[in-house]
Amino acid sequence: MVRPKKVAVPDAIAVMDFGGLSTRVFYFGSHKSQTNSFIMESQVGPVSRDTANAYTLPNLTSTSPENIAWVAINNDCRAVGYLAASQFNAHIGLNGLKYSSALYKALAALWVISQKLDLGHHFSIAIAVFLPPGEFNDSKQFFELLSRAAASFETPTGRFSVKLDKTQALQEGGGISIVHNSKLGAAFKTRVTAFAMVGFRNASLVVAARGAVGKGKTSDLSMVRMVELVQERTSNYDLARLAEAIAISGDRYNRPYFYRIARNRDEAAREREVDELIAAVKQSRSDYARMLTHWLDEVLPPDTDEIVFCGGTAEYVKPELRSHYSRYAQSWHAGISVPPELDPNGLGHRLADAYGLFIYFKSQFEGLRNKATQATEVESTEEIAESSDELTESTAELAAESTTKTTDIESPPVAAVSAKDTGELDAVSLLSGPYRGSGKKKENSESCLNGKISHE
Repeated sequence: MVRPKKVAVPDAIAVMDFGGLSTRVFYFGSHKSQTNSFIMESQVGPVSRDTANAYTLPNLTSTSPENIAWVAINNDCRAVGYLAASQFNAHIGLNGLKYSSALYKALAALWVISQKLDLGHHFSIAIAVFLPPGEFNDSKQFFELLSRAAASFETPTGRFSVKLDKTQALQEGGGISIVHNSKLGAAFKTRVTAFAMVGFRNASLVVAARGAVGKGKTSDLSMVRMVELVQERTSNYDLARLAEAIAISGDRYNRPYFYRIARNRDEAAREREVDELIAAVKQSRSDYARMLTHWLDEVLPPDTDEIVFCGGTAEYVKPELRSHYSRYAQSWHAGISVPPELDPNGLGHRLADAYGLFIYFKSQFEGLRNKATQATEVESTEEIAESSDELTESTAELAAESTTKTTDIESPPVAAVSAKDTGELDAVSLLSGPYRGSGKKKENSESCLNGKISHE
């Protein structure tokens, strides 16, 4: 008997990337059709609730919520992002497990999303996050902690209760891999592709060998190591500010960015300081590139067909990586170009991984939204979950029809994303943890894939 089906559609969906320097969030409200994003500084620091309120309550209507975020779980109150960095001298947390600080960052992001989408104090949300390969086995524990904390936590606007409707964890580089392998189509099962994600905190390598994805390898050869090399040769500049100057100055070593962190006020002494700093950066960059490529050489399989480089630090040492691995076919960030309106901070390629995952993750809910107003023979969302295996099987057949090829020649972003590019994936589980929540049958997701991807 056909009867109306009550489909549980979350009030919002979000992808969160807890980077070393910033938390990047893409989000979408079920009742608002526009995708949005925001960035939060990565600092998290303890603070009393009264002190936090003293800073935030007078500014609730005068600044963006991501600038005044704090959350409290029972008696444990933490300032997050800009508030923690600017008012409470919180430092970038590079020691310990990433997911431990990510708990507070995720709760703060939930509050920010609620403010931007006007969701109120009670809502549901589907979340996808990235974790380093070395912490990927902790994804279940992370979501259990987050689910319990989200059920009751304090914020600058009161107590919130948020239901995690669906959750997904991917290894870092997962968004890049989903897009890249959807372009490969059937060739995904015939090639050995290494995904090298080099970010601020970690460098990771995950290999997809003819469709089989192994456990990734992680090292500390990230931008942090590069900055530490510079610090050892100079006057121990602040790590975050030095990293920013190094990254923005690029391989031209533009002096204005180093003037900003120079300590001397005398003009002649300031010039000498900048000269010495740039010399240290040049030498450290050479040493760092040598260390990074040595590690990659050690972990790359001998039968590697292509390397997909991603992450802001990979982009920084792109000339060195391109030269050293010229014998391989190369792809950079899967050709993903984040729309300018979703990148107001100019992070560029540092957003590619999160955006690649977002356009896929969002496509999973388009069918549910459409079905919410239709009559079907499906009795419950549990039955949809049971059919998720059919999604993987059907997308394998559809992906095999793709004629997109990859080469070692880069192209600018020229083609709008289509369902064939990202919505019909043989690699739906690539780099992925268990997908908790209802699956969906194959749907046309073209309408939600509004980014741009170049065919390399």
